[in-house]
Amino acid sequence: MENYSIQSTQENQKSYNKQRTTSISNSVGINAVNNSNDVAIIQRLLINKGYSLSENGHINAIQSDPTIVSILNFQSNNSLRITGNIYPNDDTFKHLNLNHNPQNSTESDDESVHQPFATNAFFFRRKANNANTLNVIFEGDSWLDYPVPRVLDLYDTISDRNQRLNLNTLHLAKFGETTSDMYRDRSNFIQYISNYRIDRIYFSGGGNDVFPKLDRIVKSTHTTFQDNFFTNASKLAELRTLSGDALKRKCIQYRRYLNTTVFDNAIFNRTNLNSIFGSVYQNYMSFGAIVNAHTSERTRFYMHTYDYPMFKLGVKPSLAGVSLPLGPWVQPVFDQYRITDDILKAYIIIRLLDKFYYLLRYIKSKFSERFRFQTEIINFRGVLNDSRYWRDEIHPNSDGARRLATRVNF
Repeated sequence: MENYSIQSTQENQKSYNKQRTTSISNSVGINAVNNSNDVAIIQRLLINKGYSLSENGHINAIQSDPTIVSILNFQSNNSLRITGNIYPNDDTFKHLNLNHNPQNSTESDDESVHQPFATNAFFFRRKANNANTLNVIFEGDSWLDYPVPRVLDLYDTISDRNQRLNLNTLHLAKFGETTSDMYRDRSNFIQYISNYRIDRIYFSGGGNDVFPKLDRIVKSTHTTFQDNFFTNASKLAELRTLSGDALKRKCIQYRRYLNTTVFDNAIFNRTNLNSIFGSVYQNYMSFGAIVNAHTSERTRFYMHTYDYPMFKLGVKPSLAGVSLPLGPWVQPVFDQYRITDDILKAYIIIRLLDKFYYLLRYIKSKFSERFRFQTEIINFRGVLNDSRYWRDEIHPNSDGARRLATRVNF
């Protein structure tokens, strides 16, 4: 077990079975007739659009019912009149039913359930004082706020998976933000945590502090993986016979054979890495102090590791097949330092993400010493162990996000 201190750091594509739907007879929603057959139709349409709820032909005419919540979200996401109701052949129904045919949907058919902040905050405030809701703030980076439409991210999939708990979520995450950016933009976080009962906080932070500075973290002195970096010669020989995803999976499996002392000294600029991790630590502790000042011992603070981003090195985010002006973040540094050895690339990433895990462990220990709220670390390392779970170089695709979300239970 590695000890961490700030001073010294030792598609398999999921598809939905679509059913052809013609029309509904009555209105569905708040204070509507809510005929069970009509409700079942609307629920199937919402599920086929990526909204997770039970398909049971029943809703309660209240703001917090999962079907009502999904209707409100769908209307907001598509700039429709937000009423919580769907009438036969009205705009919402037509939009839900648009191009609806009995074929399988893939990732490109997914639809993020993000709302604009003003709308999200409005609904959050309306339900926040309901004793039966679980009020959750999501703060973080692009793992909670992927900037490409119609791709589910962790915010969507965690919310969907935990919807049985009657979640009331406030989405504050912004793609591209460092932990310093988040702390500088903390006004909304403070406003809501100080004025409402907050039961859960899910925090995704650190990736943008680290990967855009990879050229400062990694030294340029080694371009190949050295024999003395490994403690098992036969396992290393095996790695050198592999390639592609098989190699990357085996590198994860064999990471216990890495001679971490020799490797770290040879590969990482300790001063720069400690400085970057030190900044992440200070920002987490600053958020912790805010949480502690305004919540109770029943509040839970979730923070997650990232998974090893090495299955699609060099792949940029794209929209409709067109690359966006974002990234890549990792491969250019390897190119700059002429690192072509796939084993060395893999262990640079693996070791850096393992170090980040130990940083979170250190933060958790300090939270426990100083603060009264509960803390949990969600360990995602090794979950997305195949290219088909990654959208681009450092972000999971929709199937990957669903796979990660199975680790998160509120």
